[in-house]
Amino acid sequence: MDDAHSDSRDVVRLVVVHSPRHQILLIPSESDDEDGWTLPSVPMRSGETIRRAASRHLRRTVSLPPLRISPLIGRLSRRDTAEGVQYVVVVRPVAESWPPAVRFAIAPEACWWTTAELRSDRAQVEPAELLDFMDGYWGGWLPDGEISLE
Repeated sequence: MDDAHSDSRDVVRLVVVHSPRHQILLIPSESDDEDGWTLPSVPMRSGETIRRAASRHLRRTVSLPPLRISPLIGRLSRRDTAEGVQYVVVVRPVAESWPPAVRFAIAPEACWWTTAELRSDRAQVEPAELLDFMDGYWGGWLPDGEISLE
């Protein structure tokens, strides 16, 4: 699949997963009107691929060890602006697990969550489609490639 996108208003939302425990790393939402959780976001450079943007941020900016980017990519409209797209990508470590400090490397206030914990706590999550997306990923019922989350 060619994942090149040239619109610099596009962003990549990173789903950093801890596979053995089926956890995802979320950061507090910056929304003023609600307490909630969201995915780290990386702006894409013009002409940059989705995978390249994710890798650039995680390997260079955050200095994470080697990683795997899932071929599954979620796509939805940006909600903070009239134009642009959000791409949701799943990122796993090449090794069995991330180093313990990965949570702090992403954001000091980041937390590991399972989708079950988020559902039982009725936590506000953005994008709202994230929990179903991740349940599909863990269950293996989502196809590889780009899918619409809207």
